[in-house]
Amino acid sequence: MLFVGDKGKIIAGFRGESPRVLGSERAEVRGARGEGRTRRSEGTALWAQAVKGGKPTYGDFLLGGAISDAFNLAAVSLRLGGKRLLFDAANEKITNLAEANKYLTRDYREGWELA
Repeated sequence: MLFVGDKGKIIAGFRGESPRVLGSERAEVRGARGEGRTRRSEGTALWAQAVKGGKPTYGDFLLGGAISDAFNLAAVSLRLGGKRLLFDAANEKITNLAEANKYLTRDYREGWELA
């Protein structure tokens, strides 16, 4: 993730872990080398442990819903000219812009409706 603010930039892992302030040449080079990433063999070992009932990995399907919501809400925001959206995840509704809610659902063809 990259957060861009008025006073600088912060780069972090996909879920916001290990954030670092960018701004100096050294920080940018350190981030470019992939510091903080899990090596492939370590990732495989973590995956194997998760399959055997251990701690879930970063690729856990339970995380997929929130990640999908984030991407879909970004697409809705872009359709509306980049407007800020406030999303109530429990009720699956955008609370600050009622017209945006029409982009969260669709009309399905007969026989293909969701229950």
